[in-house]
Amino acid sequence: MSKVFFISDLHFGHKYVIPFDKRPFKDVQEMETEMIRRWNAKVSPEDHVFVIGDMFGKVTTAHAGEIVHALNGKIHLIRGNHDPKGELFESLFEEVVASKAIQVRVRGEKQRVIMRHRMLPIFKGNDEGVVQLYGHTHASAAAKLEDEYIHFMNWFGIPMHSFNVGACRMNYEPKTLEEILEESGKILASKQ
Repeated sequence: MSKVFFISDLHFGHKYVIPFDKRPFKDVQEMETEMIRRWNAKVSPEDHVFVIGDMFGKVTTAHAGEIVHALNGKIHLIRGNHDPKGELFESLFEEVVASKAIQVRVRGEKQRVIMRHRMLPIFKGNDEGVVQLYGHTHASAAAKLEDEYIHFMNWFGIPMHSFNVGACRMNYEPKTLEEILEESGKILASKQ
């Protein structure tokens, strides 16, 4: 049975992301090799991976193709602000979209998930247990503000099940929704 994984902000080919995120890699080649290794250690060829933006930094379509073909699974790209455009680039993926809503199973229960590269402060279904997965802000000061906003909204009684799935927050490997929820201390199922 296939699994569904999520991650954002891998930034393959982007040398400036290494110091920006304080990534534990000496250069782009080491970063790409290790992220491909970690990805393929978890993801099988029949699995689906939703990359929630910025899979790439400054790369040619040819280099993007080499990376995509080295990775296991069927890759769905939620377009980020750094991802290249064009028909040839988009042909590397199962789909390329601005946002996506799906259902996955968590402990046997259906869980609704929405994905968009940038966090939405309020989204349809946030009060019904829908999970929002996003990226873009890495582990920056803006990401800390997003985390505080989410915490405040939950404390105030407005449910926000929003998770930044940037690579630097996920040990540079895709994770299932169950892993994401368990690591956050939450397990929930949206109302149907």
